[in-house]
Amino acid sequence: MKTVLVKVGGSLLTLPDLPNRLQAMIDSITADRVMLLVGGGQAADVVRNWDEIHRLETEASHWLAIDSMGLTARLLTKLLPDAELGSDQASAHDTNESAKTMILDPRPVIEEASWEATKQLPAGWDSTSDAIAGWLASQWNVASLVLAKSIDMPMNDASSTQRGSGVDSVFESMISDSIPVYWCNVRTNPERITLWKPASAGTSH
Repeated sequence: MKTVLVKVGGSLLTLPDLPNRLQAMIDSITADRVMLLVGGGQAADVVRNWDEIHRLETEASHWLAIDSMGLTARLLTKLLPDAELGSDQASAHDTNESAKTMILDPRPVIEEASWEATKQLPAGWDSTSDAIAGWLASQWNVASLVLAKSIDMPMNDASSTQRGSGVDSVFESMISDSIPVYWCNVRTNPERITLWKPASAGTSH
């Protein structure tokens, strides 16, 4: 079974027509199962503000931010009525599930994946939902990862004048070289999914 993981940027949650845009993107993906991991968006910003005020311990703010992603996951489940909420790897990969689209509940999914992970997800604000998606894609060895963003895909060549990579600083160390990474600017063209970083030569993806 071909499974694709999509990281949905939390900033996209402000789009009134987000359900239609996401469905158009999902329909453009050739896969048996599409799993969505949703960023925390404004809910995560609340946690960040709490951290600045109360100087929380790194581990505490890390898990509170992940819990904020649980809130946005449940919101997206309401916005996409044909999608289901999944809390473990078995349900996410079960071919007998009726829905093609599975929205991941991040805390139980991350806790489960951490048990057998060869590389642990670092705690801290540098590890955003980008890094979490890259880490989870690698732990589950999905066919590909799609980054659904609010910005255009950055250029990889050295001559590019576009600043920034478009992902957090931890992402590159979390994603396996065997996982191809695609990019979609959902705000401008949700049906256009473009290869950003190919899998290394000799891999099966």
